[in-house]
This record gives sequence, structure tokens and C-alpha cells, in this order.
Amino acid sequence: MDTGFLRVLLDPGHFFEARMQGEPSLKVPALIALVIGLIGAVSAIPMADFTMAMLPAEMQGLGVLMTVFSAGVAFVGGLLAWAIYGFVLYFVSMIFKGQGDLKRTMEFTGYGLIPQIFGGIIGTYFTYQLLSGLNVPPVTSPEQMVEFSENLVTILATDPLAQIAGLVTILFLIWSANIWIFGMKYARNLSTRDAVLTVGIPVGLYILYLLITLAGWL
Repeated sequence: MDTGFLRVLLDPGHFFEARMQGEPSLKVPALIALVIGLIGAVSAIPMADFTMAMLPAEMQGLGVLMTVFSAGVAFVGGLLAWAIYGFVLYFVSMIFKGQGDLKRTMEFTGYGLIPQIFGGIIGTYFTYQLLSGLNVPPVTSPEQMVEFSENLVTILATDPLAQIAGLVTILFLIWSANIWIFGMKYARNLSTRDAVLTVGIPVGLYILYLLITLAGWL
């Protein structure tokens, strides 16, 4: 891995301080978001294929379209997540009178997504392991498809792998949040306290939502 990326992960404060000496650039952050989107697309394919296996032979063509559509949405999701995180952190930092342009905020937010690459790879592995152990029964009617889908949701929700995957998601999100704290401190000229609040408020609310979801599974 590039030593610059290692510095983001292990020493984000000095990394962002050094980045402030140059002009903002979105090339590398965009590439990071695209990699995350690509991993998401790969992760979506097994689920789409699993769904396609339930369809009758005459509907397999529709299943192919579903697979392509699911992968495409997941791919775009990488860029969309980058945009959402960046805009949310930018606007929350306004509460603390943050100063600095949006482009720099988007740049540093993109670098903070690097842990999500590792989280996405692990999540893809869990998805494959979850689905590979399930058998698809023959489905000949819409009612059977609905019934099997409901059973599948229950199975996935109670599977230990799914619960572990949820916890892994939270851990990697906390890692990203740690990087974003330093990123917002420099990109928006905030005190450490205000940077912690800028990142902690939205990320904390999202983690709370994830924990409530996991608690509902247990």
C-alpha cells in the first residue's frame, strides 16, 4: 500500500496538516470512492444471483437485469456515500463556525473512507458465506416467493455471521470517524473539540441506528 495511505490510517493529523500546504484535489478521494463502489457492486452480485435462482425459467432474463441493476446501484453508492458524508460534515461544521471551502472538505472526507475499503471486502466475504450455505427451493408462484423472502430475512437476521458483519461495519466506521476528526480540524479550521463534535454527532447517530438494528436481530 502507498505510504501516503498508511499515513492517513495511522497518523491522519500529520497527513492532513501536510495536505493543507497544497491545492485541494479530488482525484485520489474519487478513486477511493470508486473502489468502494466496485467492492459494493461485487458484494451485490451474489445476493442478486441468489434472488435470480428463485425465478422461474421464463423469468431468468429479468433476473439478469436485476443483477446488473443491483451491481450498478451499489457501484454508484460509493460516490453517493462520499458526497453524503462530505456534505453532512461540511454543514454540521458550520454550527461550530467552521471555515474552509467545500472542495477541501470533500477531499479530506474521501481520504477518511479508506477504512471502508477493508470493511467492504470483509462484508463481501460475509455475504458470500451467508448465501453459500442456503438452499433455494423451487418457487412456482408469487406467494411462494414472498414466503421464502420473508424466511430469508429471518434467517439472515438471526445468523451470527450477519451480526458479526454488523459489528465489523461499526468498527470500520469508527476508524473512518477518527480520520474525519483530524480532516475536519484542518479542512474547516476547527478546534479539536469542535472537530470531534462535527464528526461525532452524525456518525454517533448513525452508529446508534446500527446498534438498534443489531439489537432487533438478537
